[in-house]
Amino acid sequence: MPLTEQHAHAVPPRRRLRLLRRGLGYLLAGVLVLVALGNGIGSQLLPLAEQHPQRIADWLGVRAKAPVAFDHVDTEWTRRGPLLRLDNLRIGDPANPLRIGDAEILVAQYAGLLPGRSFTELRVRGLDLALQRDAQGRWSVRGLPGQQQQGGSDPFALLERLGALQVSHARLHVLAPELGL
Repeated sequence: MPLTEQHAHAVPPRRRLRLLRRGLGYLLAGVLVLVALGNGIGSQLLPLAEQHPQRIADWLGVRAKAPVAFDHVDTEWTRRGPLLRLDNLRIGDPANPLRIGDAEILVAQYAGLLPGRSFTELRVRGLDLALQRDAQGRWSVRGLPGQQQQGGSDPFALLERLGALQVSHARLHVLAPELGL
């Protein structure tokens, strides 16, 4: 029997609220199923990305607003999303690029939903850094990628376009002769 205007007003507010909650519950369950299905499909298709490294380089180049190149890519699906391992990452002018070395790009699909968070993270691995204190008490870092090429400017300014920046598997030497270090 179709609801008429007269019958619609007869539905108690408590019942309407219960129906609304149930509908929102079903909607949330449906969204979670679709996300899980998308993750499952993505994890199965991720190895295909290894066969198209130029597409990955083009995608990163659009994000970095500069040409991107690397020698080899390996992919892996993690709990946070796809992880791309790039060998000998280079960004910028092909004649004189910023040489990053081995790096990882994590597409953190859920982190990007939060305000102010990036969907991607760039992880730079294996740096040999030196934290140095001069006679005036100022600290500086040496050993960052592109530091010699950039002429004193921030070597990570270009990399920030690729998302949140992390340094992992690095060695740090502290040089502060005035402090006995």
